[in-house]
Amino acid sequence: MDADNELTDEESGHLARILVAARRVSLRHHFFNWVQGPVQSLIPHEILLCGVADDSGYLLHERFSGCRYFQDSHFHAVIHPASGLISQLSQEWQVSGTPRLIAGQAHEPGGWNARLTELELKNLAFHGMGWLNGQIKGYVGFSRVRAPFDSRLALFIELLQPHVLATLARVLAHEARTHTQSKRPVGLVTAREVEVLTWVRDGKTNDEIALILGLSMLTVKNHLRHAMKKLVVRTRGQAVAKAIALGLLRAQNARHPLQ
Repeated sequence: MDADNELTDEESGHLARILVAARRVSLRHHFFNWVQGPVQSLIPHEILLCGVADDSGYLLHERFSGCRYFQDSHFHAVIHPASGLISQLSQEWQVSGTPRLIAGQAHEPGGWNARLTELELKNLAFHGMGWLNGQIKGYVGFSRVRAPFDSRLALFIELLQPHVLATLARVLAHEARTHTQSKRPVGLVTAREVEVLTWVRDGKTNDEIALILGLSMLTVKNHLRHAMKKLVVRTRGQAVAKAIALGLLRAQNARHPLQ
């Protein structure tokens, strides 16, 4: 057997722990903790971009990021249906069917280094999953990866991709089933804090939210800080994800037609 296609005992142990932990994931913040925890043992990274197609043929894009530099504007540029990286990489994947590893080095052909730097991604390890008709039905993209961009990384992403997508699909299905039954826990966050989180979810900056709500930017920042403290999270993105998981907000996925 080719050694590049074999796992060491340590790697096998990591994979087993990842798969066992995935069984306990049903909520969005569980998924975030799983990605930031066990999955890191095989693919250490800061940003996970992923998407799954729904039954109407649209790709639902999601991001799970522990990077404070990767903002909403970067994410929307990445998933833009015409000019975004995901669209281009999906098309390339449909031709090759193999992981696309872009190390983001200065000599990278195709201008990838500049594009990844501009989008605060640094590097990207991408792999897709296809329908029987050859169209892409899902993808994963690990970015700011702290590991060599070699055959081992390609093997790990091939092994993890179906489990990441299946786990994400389970989370999204759970959200769809429970949304109408969810109620806001009394005393958890105020109506104004929920309102601020709603605009954060929609990609607005603090300045924009202040203008929309007729508040000062300092007041908006305080509302957001209080909500993050009550939700026991550290970032705006985590606050939105947990608020959605708790039923405080409606999930508003970025939806783009498949190419």
